[in-house]
Amino acid sequence: MMMMMMMNADMTLVTLLVCSTLLANAATSPSLRPVASFSPPSIARPRCERSAHHLRFRTIRPAYASPAEDVADFFAGLFPKRKATVDVAGIKESIRSLARGTQNGIAADASKREEIADLVRELESANPTRKLTASPLLDGEWSLLYTTNDGSSAGKIGPLVGDVIQDIRLGENEYENIVSLGNGLFKGRLTATWDNLSPSLWKVKFQTLKLELLGITLQEKDLKAEGTWRMSYLDDNFRVLYAIGGKNTKKENIYILAK
Repeated sequence: MMMMMMMNADMTLVTLLVCSTLLANAATSPSLRPVASFSPPSIARPRCERSAHHLRFRTIRPAYASPAEDVADFFAGLFPKRKATVDVAGIKESIRSLARGTQNGIAADASKREEIADLVRELESANPTRKLTASPLLDGEWSLLYTTNDGSSAGKIGPLVGDVIQDIRLGENEYENIVSLGNGLFKGRLTATWDNLSPSLWKVKFQTLKLELLGITLQEKDLKAEGTWRMSYLDDNFRVLYAIGGKNTKKENIYILAK
């Protein structure tokens, strides 16, 4: 009897060992694992994250936008945000102040040139005139405030720098650049006409150059050079344009003029 009980105990122990081995193999054998599992997608559920001091819950957002977000995006496209208002009067006054004492820009240092360029870019963003090249606002006399040109177009004649006036006569399709030295004792006059290429471009055709002393013509000659004006800002008393041509065929210079 005792022998029988011991044999039954041994058989039970063997059975337990075999079952344990089979379960271990089932857990590690690829052939016995499920090929794939499926669980329904989760749209937004809290995930518990454990840190050293506390538990916190973080909501996992879906990768796609909700209907409410789609509607918000749609109306945002219909009504874009308005740009911040540009202080046009303040910018123009700042440009005048910076240009003052620079001899039309010839004596401006690199820092001042960069500051003026930044102000001009901001001013151009608020340009109120669509068709700059045909606007009646162009008509009349304009005084040069500043340019990056350092030659005669900036009023430089020899070692002297004079005042520069640009007189545009739209009705005659003609303009005249006048450089004046010594309160008008000496004047250089350049006349030109133009072809209107676009709402912002003129093709300028230089015609004559005349030098005068005390109102007496010293020299006059015909010109055949051409250039391009690219206008970027125009209102009733302020203009910005970029010009290239004539003797200057490689660099576009800015010109800022005012009434």
